[in-house]
Amino acid sequence: MMTRRHFALASAAALAGGAAGSISAAPIPKDFDTVFPQGPVNPYGKFFTGTSYLTMLNTEPVFNCPIGNVTFEPGCRTFWHKHTGGQILLVLAGEGLYQERSKPARRIKKGDVVQIAPDVEHWHGACAKHPMTHISIETNVPNNKAIWLEAVTEGDYAEANKA
Repeated sequence: MMTRRHFALASAAALAGGAAGSISAAPIPKDFDTVFPQGPVNPYGKFFTGTSYLTMLNTEPVFNCPIGNVTFEPGCRTFWHKHTGGQILLVLAGEGLYQERSKPARRIKKGDVVQIAPDVEHWHGACAKHPMTHISIETNVPNNKAIWLEAVTEGDYAEANKA
């Protein structure tokens, strides 16, 4: 399990060395307005299908509130996962999807706020044809841990894109 300190170190290493990521057939357009810098390839890429980028906006331990700017290439999404302390997503740009286990997927877009209660299994990411950027706020830290589950199947992702 990765602690916030390890997360900050992984992010710093990715910034310094350029983390290796998957080759993408649909990179982020140059004119895509992500508000904050796109950042390097996400060091948590092993828990994503496709390529995402991460810029940590707050790594100061005194604030006890990890905040990250995550940009998803078209087709990129997280694996199913849950946060023991919950999570809040603030969508900044593009078009994406959010789905909780056993519920229909919903489209998310600029200006949407997604409040995810503790221990709710879910996934989120970009639509098949559009990139998406959101701010991720970890709530109820330091007891909030991400628990990563299985990948979203191609069939389930295709169905979600019909939402």
